Amino acid sequence: MKPFGETARETRAKASELAEKTAENARLTAEAAKARIQDGYGRARAATEDLAAKASEQAGVAREAAGEVYEKGKAQAKRANSKLKDAAEKQPLALVAGAVAIGALLGSLLPKGRKEDPDS
Repeated sequence: MKPFGETARETRAKASELAEKTAENARLTAEAAKARIQDGYGRARAATEDLAAKASEQAGVAREAAGEVYEKGKAQAKRANSKLKDAAEKQPLALVAGAVAIGALLGSLLPKGRKEDPDS
């Protein structure tokens, strides 16, 4: 049987060695976790930047399309106004007759009011 002091020293040495291994494992695990977190952060940041760039590009395309539609509408409104002026100058009676016909059509579409019964 070993003396008690020798057993205590061996136990202390083993415990110290185990503590060092545990500390080293903890350090390696922490470094690996830090690397994974940084990698994930980098990928998330790249994806966010990519989405922001695509959104900006799409906004520019939409802005350009809206501007084109506005310009087309403006040109069509000018043409319609010009045609209306020409029609008013060349055939004013036809324009008045058309307006009266539209008014009559709209009037016929309105609901009839109830007439009061004189007996009531």
